[in-house]
Amino acid sequence: MRKWLRITLIVAGSIVALGTLLLLGLAWYIKANKADLLKQITEKIDGRINGTLHIGDVEPSIFSGFPNVSLALKDVQLVDSLYPIHHKPLLNVKYIYIRLNSWSLLRKHADIKEITLKDGEVFLFTDSTGYTNTSIFQEPAGTKKKPARATDIGTLVFSNILFSIENHQKQKLFELLIREMAGHVKTVGDNMDISIFAHLFSRHFEFNTQKGSYLKDKEMNLPLHVSFNRKTKVLEVPQQPIKIDNKPVMIGGQFVFATKPHAFQLKIIANQVLLKEAASWLPPNISGKLNTIDLQKPLDAEANLVGHMQYRDTPHVVVTWKTTSNVLNSGLGQWSACSFSGRFNNEVITGAGYTDENSAVNIFNLSALFGSVPVKADTIRVVNLKKPLLRGHFQSSFPLVNLNENDDPLPLAFSSGNAVADLNYTGPLMKDDPTPSALIGTVQVTNAAFTYTPRDLKFKNCNAMLRFTGEDLLLENIKLQTQSSSLTMDGKMKNVLGFYFTAPDKIVLDWNIQSPMVDLNEFKSFLMPRQQSKAVANARRKAKMGRVAKQLDNVLAASNVNMNVQLNKTVFRHFTADNVKAVVALTASDILLNQISLQHAGGTLSVKGKVHQVSVNNYFDLAASFVNVNISQLFYAFDNFGMKGLTSKNIRGIATAKTNIRGNILDNGTMINKTLNGNINFSMKRGALLDFQPLVDIGDFLFKRRRLDSITFESLSNNFQVQNGKIIIPPMRIASSALNIDMQGIYGIGGGTNLQLDVPLRNPAKDSAVTDKAERLRRSRKGIILHLHAVDGPDGKVKIKMGRGDSE
Repeated sequence: MRKWLRITLIVAGSIVALGTLLLLGLAWYIKANKADLLKQITEKIDGRINGTLHIGDVEPSIFSGFPNVSLALKDVQLVDSLYPIHHKPLLNVKYIYIRLNSWSLLRKHADIKEITLKDGEVFLFTDSTGYTNTSIFQEPAGTKKKPARATDIGTLVFSNILFSIENHQKQKLFELLIREMAGHVKTVGDNMDISIFAHLFSRHFEFNTQKGSYLKDKEMNLPLHVSFNRKTKVLEVPQQPIKIDNKPVMIGGQFVFATKPHAFQLKIIANQVLLKEAASWLPPNISGKLNTIDLQKPLDAEANLVGHMQYRDTPHVVVTWKTTSNVLNSGLGQWSACSFSGRFNNEVITGAGYTDENSAVNIFNLSALFGSVPVKADTIRVVNLKKPLLRGHFQSSFPLVNLNENDDPLPLAFSSGNAVADLNYTGPLMKDDPTPSALIGTVQVTNAAFTYTPRDLKFKNCNAMLRFTGEDLLLENIKLQTQSSSLTMDGKMKNVLGFYFTAPDKIVLDWNIQSPMVDLNEFKSFLMPRQQSKAVANARRKAKMGRVAKQLDNVLAASNVNMNVQLNKTVFRHFTADNVKAVVALTASDILLNQISLQHAGGTLSVKGKVHQVSVNNYFDLAASFVNVNISQLFYAFDNFGMKGLTSKNIRGIATAKTNIRGNILDNGTMINKTLNGNINFSMKRGALLDFQPLVDIGDFLFKRRRLDSITFESLSNNFQVQNGKIIIPPMRIASSALNIDMQGIYGIGGGTNLQLDVPLRNPAKDSAVTDKAERLRRSRKGIILHLHAVDGPDGKVKIKMGRGDSE
């Protein structure tokens, strides 16, 4: 070995050995004088504080901090003088490790390289009277202040320390579990540069305990660098990255301790963070409102807080965010391809306070698909977050077939047409808020073709203007066609917004309907129960329009409709009418015919009543009258009223009648004869019976020369009762040109006929010159009277038989 190397190793080894001996000596000195050292430390500190310091034990550690010496203080507790009352120690730590510069001990000046606090609690407490346990640092009265040389502390380390600030007087609570934290302080003049590397769990961060906590139950990683100027008393936090629940966040700010109250400002920037996640960093009074905006994808957000650390202070909070191609879920439905920017501000009116009532959430430049409908909104605003009210201006232009692409289908299935919407909405955001909603604007529909699926009605060439005026909806300039009909309509739905979701049965739709011609055969489905809308079974149709689309079918089913109808002409099966005027009401289960008047068969008809839609078999109750109606045309129009023996081909005359009739009608418009009940007050003039088979049979048998195949009568009248499809005919005389017939009994509609006929053989022509009615009746019954009865034959037609039948 070379000489110079050997000498170097000897010198180095000697230095190490000497240092080790000195450290061992120091350790021995500390251990030997441990009791005195503890006494000196506690007495010195106790004399300078208004409280008590307790150290359970102290142990030296030589090699862990070589070449410095380390001290381990165990069971360290620092309490103020009122601890026996409030039981809240300022410091209660299991271990405190202090690493000292070895040579500074010999100079009688502690040069502390590092202090570590492990397993314990630092608790700063202020009660409701303003007393704080930090008063421990106020020297006892009468103590003379001695100049002291400042102690240098290089690094401060915390491990599993719960750091709390609880101020009952100012209603503030800060509670941080410091899992691991190392801090280094470097002092240059008045500036202190502090570097902190911490892993924290934020339990409470409450500037106002009544408002709730920021960063509630959040894991935080803080490689934080701050600076404090002892002269200006300003703590600067440059913008720098931290992690909240492992989410990278930029944070920066400033705390000013020179003013009273102390001021602060914070800026937090989080990119690509879920809105719910960012909202969870804010107190419930703010996050609860932001959570009403459910976004599935991340956005970029920034929060700015400016406030004071004083009693009942709420900071000014401004949160901004932006996102593109996101998905927004709301109470109205799902908005896809959603792009917008937003802003929350808890001071809308400057100087009015940082309150929920003075807060607002704004969404700017919204572009989205609502279901398959493109929607744009320049501004959507939610104001007064204590009772949030949403305001927005929405615009859209789209093909109507887009409305079909929805898992919750509308009751209208469109095949063509376009819509342009321009709407301003104002309404409550919370479901239980009774504040009325208002919608102002228009929806223009052009060239639409659709099927109204609950009734399977098809319409084409439809144009309409829907004008919203607040709570009401005006339906203007509506024109639509079916295969054979054309309609011009306008109407009004009252309070549609107020009752749309809550009480659709209270919505009233008033319609004015005009048409040159309506074919009622196309609307027979209104006699049927409404068909339920079927969900679209297409996996590609994932867009949802939510409860708006679902509820529309309920609204149309439950709402009440009043129709004022004027038709130039209408047809139904064989029935044709002109100049139809009707006032009709539709409810969820009834068709109410309040007043119908029309011209038919040379006369006039009027009808009142209702049809109750139960199922396939629907109950009806009608009061009808007709005046001077051609009876043959009337029979033809109403399919001979279900009779087979007497048809429109057999009867002539001008009839007038009033009837109250009730029964059941099938959903295809066919009456159930056996359910008919009521009464008929009937009169006819200038009547005739042609080829009426029962009379023809009598003529062939008895009156071959009187032409009973064509008889006429001047007048005929009676009051009939209808019971279970049978017309009860009280005694009446048919005084015709060929013979007289006295008749009574039952005519069964669809079966059950049993009529008694008395036919005098005397020729009425012999008494034609007699003007006295009583005398003419007396003469007509002279001679032989033939007793007959009429019953239903096997073919359903009425047959005449000899004798009185069942009456005999």
